[in-house]
Amino acid sequence: MIDVMSLASQQFDYAVQARRYVHTHPELSGKEENTVRFICEKLDAEGIPYVNVPNGGVIATIQGKEGGKTVMLRGDIDALPIEETDNNLKGPRVCKSENPGVMHACGHDAHTAMLLTAGKILNQLKEQFTGTVLLNFERGEEGGGNYAYLIDYYKKSGLKFDSCFGMHVEQKMDSGTFGINPGPANAGAMRINLLIKGRGGHGSRPDLSHNPMDCMLNVLNQIQGIRMNTISPFEQLTVTICKIVGGTAANIIPDEVEVFGTARYFSEEKVRKPFMAQLQRICDTAGAAYDCEIINRGATGGAMPLINDEACALLARDTAAKVLPAGSLCDMQVTMGSESFGNYFEIGPGCYGNLGVRNPQVGSGAEIHNCYFDIDEEAMKTGISMHVGYALNFLKAL
Repeated sequence: MIDVMSLASQQFDYAVQARRYVHTHPELSGKEENTVRFICEKLDAEGIPYVNVPNGGVIATIQGKEGGKTVMLRGDIDALPIEETDNNLKGPRVCKSENPGVMHACGHDAHTAMLLTAGKILNQLKEQFTGTVLLNFERGEEGGGNYAYLIDYYKKSGLKFDSCFGMHVEQKMDSGTFGINPGPANAGAMRINLLIKGRGGHGSRPDLSHNPMDCMLNVLNQIQGIRMNTISPFEQLTVTICKIVGGTAANIIPDEVEVFGTARYFSEEKVRKPFMAQLQRICDTAGAAYDCEIINRGATGGAMPLINDEACALLARDTAAKVLPAGSLCDMQVTMGSESFGNYFEIGPGCYGNLGVRNPQVGSGAEIHNCYFDIDEEAMKTGISMHVGYALNFLKAL
């Protein structure tokens, strides 16, 4: 049997260099031009053909012996609008963003590096497996919705895959562990974006205006009540309002105010549909009560719930048992965080796992989307091994 972990260890320096380059040059969703260039240069160096899908990302192809199935491995490449600290939870970082206000605070730098390294290894092994491996580098995962360009490319080009596999770093799991299970993995996300239009005026005479702020407060109070009054207590739902834009001064009633947030869920029928219906009713009634117009801009879009295919997840667990050290495999931690990977299941079945990166000795373990977030780079050996191992196992070469 191919010693996948040994191959990953041999390419570890390559992975570290790639991760540190991407980490020090982070780019926001939809703006990953330098990151895409870097990925293409690395693929060119290995002689791996690819297509750069405009706005979507890069899809590379590793062709083994003719025949067989096709497996897709996916990594996301964008960063977040966060100012990175000099230190992680323990002390100075091994590398830091050189782009002010932008940080790889969700591990996509590691995702990119691990997929590049897995591709390098699989390209070297292509005479040992029958079938095709696709490397899918996705732009704009952090709410940009750029996966749609990639899925559109798959459909229009006729490019298909029989299974897909991906992973996300997990700060609550010990470094080097890997968790995956059939069933729910990541929640779906509903966008909340309400534009409330009233009529502005002087703060001393609210009776002469239609204050969109008052209307907004009523709407927000009712939104929080949907959880209790509309959704079964046995269904998962979280609702958060994270951004409010409106007003210019303490004594000026604005003409409009805009609200942004998300709701996370697992059931389309029992949660998403009744939530969205109730939100629209709230907008209609509150708008009428406060003489305001409420435009619901969040009625469409968002990520689908990520529900792992049973056969694919069991194959991934079998892969972990074969390629990782004893004790590395564990149950995954289902999260209310959302992930665009589930949208690829429209093309073919797949599964998504968690890669543990917590190591107090190197200062990793802070929450994702946090200025103190960091990873233990040693964990990338596990992630690379799972990418390579899953592809070989699915293509019956492991």
